[in-house]
Amino acid sequence: METITPSAVREGRIRIHAPRIERVRLTIPAREALEAGGSTVTEVAAQPHRLYYDVDLVRPPAGIRRVLIGQWPEQHRGLRMADELPYPGEWPDDVIAWYERGELAPCPHAGCGLALVWYEAGYVPGYRVCLAGHHAQLASDGRSARAVDSYDE
Repeated sequence: METITPSAVREGRIRIHAPRIERVRLTIPAREALEAGGSTVTEVAAQPHRLYYDVDLVRPPAGIRRVLIGQWPEQHRGLRMADELPYPGEWPDDVIAWYERGELAPCPHAGCGLALVWYEAGYVPGYRVCLAGHHAQLASDGRSARAVDSYDE
C-alpha cells in the first residue's frame, strides 16, 4: 500500500475524499462561509422549523464552531460562526470532544488550509492528513494542528 504524500495526491495515485459532517444545523453565515471555501452543503432532512444538512468539507472557514444544541430527544449538532450569538439551547463549548472540533481545523502547512481527515488507524490519536496529502497532528484541544513532515516535502 502506498504512503499518502502530496506528490501521490497531485499525480492521482491516491485520492482523498472530502470529510463529511452529517446531519447538522447551519446558520446562514456559516453556510455562506463553507460554500465560499468550496464545501458542498446538501439539505438532508427537514422537520417543522428545522433544516439539517450534510457538509462535504473542503476548506474550513476561519472562526467556524461546532456546537451541541437542545436536549434529548431533540439534541443535535450545529455549525455557526464564532462571532454569532449562540443557538437557543446551545450547550457550553466544552461538551464538544476535541476530535470533533478537529474536524474544522485547517491544514497547517504553508499556503494550504484544506480540510483534515482522520489518518490515525489507532496508533497516534489526532493524526490527520489533509486533502492535498500533507500530514498534521491536532492540538490537544482540537482547535488547531501542527504540521508534520509529509515524506516527500
